[in-house]
Amino acid sequence: MSEKNKKIKEHEDIDLQEVYKDWCEFGATSILSIGKYEILFRSHNEYDASLNDIVEDKAIQYLNNGAVCTNEKLQYNLVYDEECGSILGCNFTMPSKHAWLGDVFSTLPYGIIKKNKTGLGATTLELNSKRNSIIVVPTRALAYEKAKNSKIPGTNKYKVLYCGGKLKDFNIPSLSEYLTDETITYKKLLVVADSLPRTLEFIGDANYKDFFIMIDEIDSYQYESHYRPNLEKVVDYYFKFPQGQRCMVSATIGNFSNPLIKDEPIINVNFTDIDARVITLQPSNNPIVTAIDKILQLRRDFPNDKVLVAFNLVTRGILPIIESLPEELKIECSVLCGDKSKPHVKDYLYEVENNNLPTQITFMSSTYFVGIDFSERYHLVTVMDATFPWTLLSTDKLQQIAGRCRHKDGLLSETIIYNTFLGTSNYINYEELGRDIINDATILIELSSLFDKAKQKYPKLIKTYNEIYLEDIVKSSGRNYLGSSNVKLVRNEDDKIKIAYFNIDNILIQVRLLHTTYSDTLNLYSELRAEGNKVNYLSFKNENTHILDEVNKRIAVQKEKTDKELIDAFILELRDKHTLSERKTLAQNKRNSYTNKVGVFLDHFIELQHYIPFEPLVSTLPLYDNQRQYRQFYNTVIFWALDNEHPIKKAWITSFIIGEKYTGAEIEEKVNAIWSGVLGFDKLSRKTAMLIAHEYFAVLKQTRARIGGRIPQRVYEVISLNTKGLPDEHVEYIGSDVNIQRKIRL
Repeated sequence: MSEKNKKIKEHEDIDLQEVYKDWCEFGATSILSIGKYEILFRSHNEYDASLNDIVEDKAIQYLNNGAVCTNEKLQYNLVYDEECGSILGCNFTMPSKHAWLGDVFSTLPYGIIKKNKTGLGATTLELNSKRNSIIVVPTRALAYEKAKNSKIPGTNKYKVLYCGGKLKDFNIPSLSEYLTDETITYKKLLVVADSLPRTLEFIGDANYKDFFIMIDEIDSYQYESHYRPNLEKVVDYYFKFPQGQRCMVSATIGNFSNPLIKDEPIINVNFTDIDARVITLQPSNNPIVTAIDKILQLRRDFPNDKVLVAFNLVTRGILPIIESLPEELKIECSVLCGDKSKPHVKDYLYEVENNNLPTQITFMSSTYFVGIDFSERYHLVTVMDATFPWTLLSTDKLQQIAGRCRHKDGLLSETIIYNTFLGTSNYINYEELGRDIINDATILIELSSLFDKAKQKYPKLIKTYNEIYLEDIVKSSGRNYLGSSNVKLVRNEDDKIKIAYFNIDNILIQVRLLHTTYSDTLNLYSELRAEGNKVNYLSFKNENTHILDEVNKRIAVQKEKTDKELIDAFILELRDKHTLSERKTLAQNKRNSYTNKVGVFLDHFIELQHYIPFEPLVSTLPLYDNQRQYRQFYNTVIFWALDNEHPIKKAWITSFIIGEKYTGAEIEEKVNAIWSGVLGFDKLSRKTAMLIAHEYFAVLKQTRARIGGRIPQRVYEVISLNTKGLPDEHVEYIGSDVNIQRKIRL
């Protein structure tokens, strides 16, 4: 150990000081245990050239319960907080740039493991460790591949169990069968985020102590949580495991806003030598068009080579690129993407087999930026468009994508195509911004807490409104900051509003990229150079062409058709369920696996199935699929679902009598008597009152009639009180004592 490492930090904490002094004294073995770091040392003899003698030194035997198995002394240093005298992290150096984590450890340490490089075999190490493990991986494809390759020769059993949805041509034993199989000594469960809750529910809280949980590629959660809300739940479960039986792993870990994650011990992997990448940067005013040009150039100059395009924008990015290529190149294309986007690229879906790119031109979205590796060489083209902030990538994520190539000779070439964000260049204090965003989220949590207290004290005031209220808080919590996309700040977990920390991380990542890395075309160049890469910076490409209108129209028509097919298929699944709760559960489980339009349909179905019978509802909902149309339809349903004894229903029925004729002034007065009088909304003008009447209260036929014996004038005859033709049958009524003011959406 170096004198630098042995130097004692003076601090008022006497107990800590004594622990540190004791550790510095050599003996047969010693333990350093400070805070959440535990290091067991063993006596180690080595040759000291300066003394020409064998001297005794210490070597790490266990690092945070991770058993060191290398014969070489593990080079390490501890990072201290000078003011508090605590350990901030432990760095250790890999014995060589080609070493695996399995060459250093026989079991992974607990805490956050920052690999700083892809392909170190962390998942493989945990699968081979002599303990029961639950390993959360980013994609089903990775889980499937690892599980499939664990088949026990001569049997139909697998050492590793894939826990998730059904997979074609893969016979998966049940979890109960696997856990009770005595021939498999150490149980290894591979799950994706969506499958973790039901897997852990089966295992039971009391048995968490019997498993070590590893979350792989934790940084990807920060990039994807805004459209995959179940990712946040993974961390909730993670912290239910004992501290010594959990770890998070990634090659590229940034800052976290979640205080629990920030408090985890950090193990940082260093390397004496890292291969520099050779990168070509192509700034452009239209990255999508430039990407098309680049693909055409690569296929022309290197007809036998494969191309991989990384772009986290499927229907508005990858599809326009493919559909703009010549027909002979379209048939060479494939797309690797998440479940939500798969239905829209079904003509180009292929599976990764034997770690090879499926076609000559392969596109992948962020789902495949981690976890899946390719053993062959190819030209990598990474595309980013600041118009869609979530497509922007930090330099460590760009490194992670490049690291998907595991060929010993590396990539054939790497090109990054991007544009910049035309925002302000003012200094941004990111710590302060993070605190401000968390404060904004906290306001909603406090509001929810006060609401719960008010409900207990004044139940009549807030009767039956709690569930809708919580969901409304979550839906309304979407915010954007300094050019970021709109991201929800809170989530509903077990009927409690909680901060969505990964979403906050996502906002901060977007803002930092928009206002630093991609605020000027040269910034990315400077950052990549500073990391030791060889960067070829091309002049700015000013594209004069755009994606053809006919291409965009063709994609839009196909998307509309696919959405309809998905909705129809979902309706068939719903029809097989026979209770409101069964249908709600199915809709909620499917919600995050569908595209936006289908997801919106599911949200609307869950909301209105309590009022409208199933068949009329599923046939009517697709007619109201944009926000304005649905808001009007929703309000109509709320009025329609009122119990006949409800004060508003009574006022409505007595105000608009079927067969009677009313002037515009009379309709204005009647509508306002309900709208601004009973409901307490702002008073309506004549024009708006007529629109509200047509929308919610009455089917009106314009005609002419004498009123009071005077000259015939324009009047409106009430034909019906059912403005949307809803059925006579109701599933449920809104009770006469319910205040619907807050149910109505303005």
